[in-house]
Amino acid sequence: MALYGYTIGEDRDQNPSNGKQLDVYRFLIPAAPGGTITPTLVGTVNLAGTVTTADLEGLGTNPANPATERVGAVNEARVGGSTAIDPAPGAIVVNNVDQPFAPATTSPTRTPSDLRRFGFDSGADFGRDYSAPGQPIVLYNISGNDDSSGGVPVGSSLYKITTANPGVISLVDGFGAPTTAAQRQGTQPTNSQFADGLAIDNLNPGRTRAFASDFSTVDGDGAQLYKVDLLTGELSAPITLRTPSGQALNLNLDSGLSFTNSGSQRLIGWVETGAVYEITGYQDELTASGLGLGSATGSNGAGFATATLLGNVNLPNAVSGVVDYEGFTIVNE
Repeated sequence: MALYGYTIGEDRDQNPSNGKQLDVYRFLIPAAPGGTITPTLVGTVNLAGTVTTADLEGLGTNPANPATERVGAVNEARVGGSTAIDPAPGAIVVNNVDQPFAPATTSPTRTPSDLRRFGFDSGADFGRDYSAPGQPIVLYNISGNDDSSGGVPVGSSLYKITTANPGVISLVDGFGAPTTAAQRQGTQPTNSQFADGLAIDNLNPGRTRAFASDFSTVDGDGAQLYKVDLLTGELSAPITLRTPSGQALNLNLDSGLSFTNSGSQRLIGWVETGAVYEITGYQDELTASGLGLGSATGSNGAGFATATLLGNVNLPNAVSGVVDYEGFTIVNE
């Protein structure tokens, strides 16, 4: 068995007249830093040109299917560079983009019917639904906006999508004041912190055993993790990411995040150009009760974690920025 990462790119030719061609790549997760990583093309997701929010920025591995390791993806919430909100079909989920490649697309039903997702960037992962009897597996999606210059507030909101076909998408917001119409309709976030990557610990499940990531500095701060409450949708105070030398991790790129959910657990970060980071020193923060940060006895002190570059995946047109690869998940194969 070995750990493999999966990622998915933007529309390959950037031509709106012929639909969207989103290539899925698979690559070995290094055990230690080692330079360039060679990926393998697994398949291409083809979406009709009518799907305007086609970027499948959220990838997650379903722990309910360990034999087949089914990987699902969810699209970004809005049309990039626009304030237009979540046009039809709204949320789409593309399943089975791992090996063997057999993608299937569904359009979950919104509940309530006026639900629109907030933000431009998305992360996703599968985890338990702590609000439902039996705690079934659902696909969580964190959707956020990092820059208020387009007239959209900085922040993020958490959503969950049931795994039935077509499934149901709803906003996770069980803290503080009741959900407002603006939050339901995607014009205001439920959290003031921006996040666009999501990783859920399914080896040690719990409502706060999850992290969201933000490697962007456009929102006015540095690279960070946040603990996520999967029952309320709330994010913790930030956990700052540093390099092994103790400097701030200054990337200003969209991120992905994934736990390894077998054997010795690892937390792996991803940026859209293909760089892979291993994150350590987060253990105290994750095991702290609730949404508080860990004690100062941790290896990096409370509220800090270390990101070590493992290597760069040599993806087509990634470094030039022509194609962004924002979705990321890990499968043990």
